[in-house]
Amino acid sequence: MATDLSNWRESPHNIWAFQNVNTLLDTHTIQKGAESKPLESTPVHFDDFKLSRPDGQPMDLPSFLTETETDGIVVLKDGKVVFEHYDRTNTAESIHIMMSMSKSVTGLVCGILVDKGQLDVEALVSRYVPEIEGTPYESVTVRQLLDMRSGVKYDDSTPAYRKAAGWNVLEEGDKPTHLHEFISSFQAEETPRIDGLDGAPFEYVSVNTDLVGWIVERASGMKLADLISELIWKPMHAESDAYITVDRAGNARAAGGMCATVRDIARIGQLVLHNDNGVVPAGWIHDMLNNGSAEAFSLGSWRRGFEKYAYRSYWLAGKESDELAGLGIHGQHLFVDRKNGIVMAKTSSQPDRIDMKKVGLTMAAFEEFQRILTGSERASSTKG
Repeated sequence: MATDLSNWRESPHNIWAFQNVNTLLDTHTIQKGAESKPLESTPVHFDDFKLSRPDGQPMDLPSFLTETETDGIVVLKDGKVVFEHYDRTNTAESIHIMMSMSKSVTGLVCGILVDKGQLDVEALVSRYVPEIEGTPYESVTVRQLLDMRSGVKYDDSTPAYRKAAGWNVLEEGDKPTHLHEFISSFQAEETPRIDGLDGAPFEYVSVNTDLVGWIVERASGMKLADLISELIWKPMHAESDAYITVDRAGNARAAGGMCATVRDIARIGQLVLHNDNGVVPAGWIHDMLNNGSAEAFSLGSWRRGFEKYAYRSYWLAGKESDELAGLGIHGQHLFVDRKNGIVMAKTSSQPDRIDMKKVGLTMAAFEEFQRILTGSERASSTKG
């Protein structure tokens, strides 16, 4: 059976589809700059890499990569590649879908626009997108969207949403036909309020980020792909062009449509490794790490597995460990250990949208890379 819009996210079709998204969906190119710079490599042998299976049996690095359906992985230490591996027809040049790691990039775009005075995240969404009046978003701020505390609850897998994004086949008579039309008529449940909590609890709703994508385009006067190119891709000297999926009207899927090489995904992690990176404002990174509400996050839908994190601007933030992380369905991961200068980017084509056993295994693998690279018995904890 051929791979098409009806099955591209299903196994085994996703193995090919996730690195060939632009042949299945409409996309906008995120252009690299003229000053592209390849990452330096200082390979490290990880013969001592060991994880434990649930039955107590050890798992080496090759077994971990196989059992988590790894398509590509890059580990950086102090900005240099210490480990790199590709499998399942992927190569270093493969442009792989990032899924919800796209949200983390959208969050960085917001931080840069705030620093430029082009975006006020404390403003109501309606200041930028008046079309949302009459929807659950009319009294919501941009900051509440960024922290997944909009007060709305919605299932991301709803067919109408997928069709509006251009990710599912649009059938005759379907309405709405694109994301902005969908958001303008959006209806959702309310998140139950918690006594004593300042604002709504965390609730992961991808429509929040697609709305933020609309907001930053309105605030800047630029398409999201061009914003990412000018504000992030060119300044960080990306090695390859990237792209982002768009709907039938050319509206970007800010919540999950970005596609890039694993090396360039690792570069995104490198951007937030230091406050003085010259691309993302230091104040925004400090805010990501320190100002997310751990209480609001603990009461939300991700409370199991990520207990030691807060959530801020589409990044998981470990204030005590000085770590940041971005995640996407089907096994997309980006971990940043700021204390030790370590970044791990991993793309996958796992059969299940969310497999918490494999998420936990990948988090444990990052700890193992940390242990070996720092020469410590136990690195700063990543697991919740």
